[in-house]
Amino acid sequence: MKISQIIDKIDEQHLFVPAFQREYVWKRTDAKNLVDSLIKDYPTGTMLTWETIAPPELKGDYVFEINKGAVKLILDGQQRITTLYMLMTGEIPPYYTEKEIKNDIRGLYVNVETLNLEYYR
Repeated sequence: MKISQIIDKIDEQHLFVPAFQREYVWKRTDAKNLVDSLIKDYPTGTMLTWETIAPPELKGDYVFEINKGAVKLILDGQQRITTLYMLMTGEIPPYYTEKEIKNDIRGLYVNVETLNLEYYR
């Protein structure tokens, strides 16, 4: 699945994070390393999801309704997906609030000539 499709599924309320998942803990260096690996076409891990009609409690404000059908939950890859969501949209994903993000990794810039990655103040 493409990163843009994952972001769309989050925005369309088709992909969620269960409340039992740990909070977002990545720092700027983690985000920078992820983007560097993507640029270099290195493996960056997988995403494991669970599709269910009986989900556990979800992060965020979404309230599950059985008449809407099954939902997909992110079981593995949440840190990477949250990072990519924030970097690509400039927004906090709907399953978090601004105050829950202790390390705001947005603002990473790529020099398109050198491919250097930097945060600017």
